Amino acid sequence: MSEQKSRSRHLIDQEIISAIDLIPTSDLSADTLAESRENQSKTMHQMDVTELFSVTFEERTVPSYFGGPDIHIEIIKPLKPKYDKMPFYYSIHGGGMVLGSPVGDRKGNAALAEQHGFCCVSVYYRLAPEHIQPSQLQDCYSGLKWCMEQAEELGIDTGKVAIGGSSAGGGLAAGLALYIRDQKEFDVHHLRLRSPMLDDRTSISLDHPYAGEFVWTKRSNYFGWKSVLGDEPGQEGTSEYYVPARAASLAGLPSTYISIGSIDLFIDEAMLFAKQLAFDGVLVELHVYPGYHHLAPMFPDAHYSQEGAKSSAYALLKALELN
Repeated sequence: MSEQKSRSRHLIDQEIISAIDLIPTSDLSADTLAESRENQSKTMHQMDVTELFSVTFEERTVPSYFGGPDIHIEIIKPLKPKYDKMPFYYSIHGGGMVLGSPVGDRKGNAALAEQHGFCCVSVYYRLAPEHIQPSQLQDCYSGLKWCMEQAEELGIDTGKVAIGGSSAGGGLAAGLALYIRDQKEFDVHHLRLRSPMLDDRTSISLDHPYAGEFVWTKRSNYFGWKSVLGDEPGQEGTSEYYVPARAASLAGLPSTYISIGSIDLFIDEAMLFAKQLAFDGVLVELHVYPGYHHLAPMFPDAHYSQEGAKSSAYALLKALELN
């Protein structure tokens, strides 16, 4: 490893440093995307959460409200509901806009259903570069709107709704929350963002001296944003629904929880987003975990991972008046 490539290794929390050697960092590009997708599909085990948790698991196909193709969703519910109407969590997966599926969030959603009585739904949105925005926004919104319209069948409480996601899923969740705010068809009561991908301009800005060296790099970020926007990042007039950091105002968003690692590429944009939320009168909770990188979720037993899980769950339950 060259001197340049090891500029921030000494900052990595020792509990999670092994991920850097187990999964060497490489820049994502059009040439490597197919291989990356194949490798990811091999590592994402199709676990049966009904064997691990006291939950039910169902797959459904729901219509697009924008004339697009039908959308695939996963529904996880507790076997023994805690409430007559369940609180609802809508989950959007990560993957830099070009990778991933809800499989990676399945275990966490099942735990949320079992422990706290949530109905959890994950959406399979169309990936870039094959599909550019607004495909992702339309798929995410359609999946959520269908759930709200089918609230009685699903047994969910439309007065206790949260949406969230990690990385690209966090960025899509924030954009979706802005779109919901403006459409005024239904309400969302909490926004949960982990290492959110919020600002396309990060991919063309000056290099951060210590953040973004490992896992999700500036070059990968550039590829992800160019793929989903269908144009060079940083263009004027880009919709805030696609790039939440472009929003002129975040007023009217629900209470928001943000967690980010101090050496994660998205550290600056996450802190600026939190600052803007506070300025616009939105209740915001921001956690910056020292020495944490983008693969920190691989280590759920690490100290700050456990701290994050506790604080995130507390914020969610408090926002929905469940604690």
